[in-house]
Amino acid sequence: MEFEALKQKLNILNEKLKNEYEFFKNNKIDEILDKVSRRFVFKRLSADEISNIATDGIIGVDGSINNYGGIYPHYISIVQALAKSTLNESKLIQDVYAPLFEEEDGQLQDEQRRRARMSKLELDAAMHAIENFKSNIILMDGSLMHYGIDCPLEWQKLKDAALRNNKIIIGVTEEVKTKDIGNIIKEEIKYSNVVYDREVLFGILQEGEALELNEKVKTEKKQKGIRTIFARLSSDPQVIGLDFLEEQFDEGFKLCNLLYTLTPREGRGIPLWLDLVDREVKVTDEMVKTLIESTIDRGIRERIFNPKRSKR
Repeated sequence: MEFEALKQKLNILNEKLKNEYEFFKNNKIDEILDKVSRRFVFKRLSADEISNIATDGIIGVDGSINNYGGIYPHYISIVQALAKSTLNESKLIQDVYAPLFEEEDGQLQDEQRRRARMSKLELDAAMHAIENFKSNIILMDGSLMHYGIDCPLEWQKLKDAALRNNKIIIGVTEEVKTKDIGNIIKEEIKYSNVVYDREVLFGILQEGEALELNEKVKTEKKQKGIRTIFARLSSDPQVIGLDFLEEQFDEGFKLCNLLYTLTPREGRGIPLWLDLVDREVKVTDEMVKTLIESTIDRGIRERIFNPKRSKR
C-alpha cells in the first residue's frame, strides 16, 4: 500500500500547525496573560507537613464506562464509580445501561444519557464518602461543571452536603477543554480561529506554577459558582484544571501545595491517588466481555448485540 499522497497532506498540515504555534509564540502571550490573571507558585511539602494536612487521608472519586456490542442502540454499557480513601475506606457502585430500553431519540441524546448515568454514580459514591468516610478532602476526576449539567439535582445535594460537613471538593481536569483564556487571546491579537486554553497555556507555566483569571473576567464556571485554577504539577508542559466551589475556595486553595506534592514529577500532572483510583475503577474490555457472555444468552447476544464486523 502506497502512502505518499497521505504523507504529503500530513506534511502540509504539519507546516500549518507549526505556523500557528509560531504565531502565538510571537504575539507575547505572557504579557496578555499578566493583564488578565494572577499567578501562584506552589511548594512541595515535607512528610510531616503532609501528615499534618491530610491526617484523615484523601478521597478519590472516579467513574468508568465501557460497551459491549455494536452501534446505537444495539449495545450494553457497564458503568461503575468508586470512592476510595487513602485509609482504605471504599465504596463501589455499579450499573448497567441498555439504550434499547430508553427513549429512541437519537445518538446525541443517548450519549448524554450515558454520560449522565456515570456522573450520577460518581455523585452517589462521593455522597457516600461525605457521609461515611473520615477525610475532609475529596478529589473528583474531571471538571465540577459537568455534574451540574448532567445531574443538576444530585449535584446540588452533594454541594449542600459538602458545605454542611466541611468536606472540600476539588475537581481535577486532565483534559482542559475551556476557551476562556483562548477567547481573550483571540480578541487581543485579532485572531479568527478557535483557541482552547490548553493550547495557549502549553509550556507557559513552570513546574509548580498556577494561574487564575482575575475577577473582571466573566466565565460560565464563575456564574455557576465554580472557581478554576490552571496548574502545572509535573514536568509535563500541559496544564490541568483544578475546580473549587466558590464557598470553599480559600480552604481548597490551601490544599494546592499538597496536590503538587502528591503528583509525581515525571508523571502526567495528576495527583497519584486519583490515578490509582482511576486504574482500580476501570471497566476493561475483558471485564465487559466476561460479564456479558456469562449472563446474557448466546442467542440474544447474536441476535441483538454482536455486529458482523466482530466475526471477521
